Amino acid sequence: MNYIEAYPDATVQFSPFAFSNTGVIKSQTVLKLDTYSLVTVPWQFSMTKAILLGSFSLDEISFFQRFRASVASLSLGVQRPDERQPIKVFARCTVSAIGPMKDKKGIALIVLEWKPMPPDLAEILGRYLDLVERLKVEVGDYKDKFIQISPTTAKRLGYNNYAVLRKGGEQAKIALFSLASNRLDFLESMNSPDRLVGEQVVIDLFFLKYRFSVSGTIDSATRLPTGVQRSKLVIGFSAELMHILEEYFNQHGMS
Repeated sequence: MNYIEAYPDATVQFSPFAFSNTGVIKSQTVLKLDTYSLVTVPWQFSMTKAILLGSFSLDEISFFQRFRASVASLSLGVQRPDERQPIKVFARCTVSAIGPMKDKKGIALIVLEWKPMPPDLAEILGRYLDLVERLKVEVGDYKDKFIQISPTTAKRLGYNNYAVLRKGGEQAKIALFSLASNRLDFLESMNSPDRLVGEQVVIDLFFLKYRFSVSGTIDSATRLPTGVQRSKLVIGFSAELMHILEEYFNQHGMS
């Protein structure tokens, strides 16, 4: 399959999920500029360019800006599932830009253009994008297939029984009651503010495999006789959640 043609405009954002499922090793990304070897971290990759993060002072950023438009080489460590040792992927590239990251002191953004995209890297990114596309399709398969959280299901899911609701400056621990590919059902304390239908919130979820956030809209909210508030949230697509649900249902079925 020609992944460069299949995903010409797609971008891989390097979250923990992306690192885990591409096999790219965060600590083994080295950019060679002239005689300088810069330890960097992948941030965004596409079939045409890469954006790296690096820890540099303003003086260092100013110094390395002299290499804009110059040819460089990038070395990536990649751990494939079927290999005992990481492999190295090498890419020839051109430096498009180097500059400070907004609101991040001491962090630089380095933009590269592939010259050309290495076939091995195109396959790594393409297989990851295939995975994400498959998970997007499976959202419908698992829609409203709720898993009620209990000690047994939490263990099977690898759920750490910890979740946090965030809205603006507000942050509060919640108890996850059940979850599906498109919805979360959760409980809040008696002192929690009343949730309104249509209210947008973010939920941070802590699993053994991934820690990630989902954004959603309150679909309903009621107070139980105890004063505890129960809310139902319609959520957007989360690759991490879908990957966890896929593994759960493949092992334990949908009953």
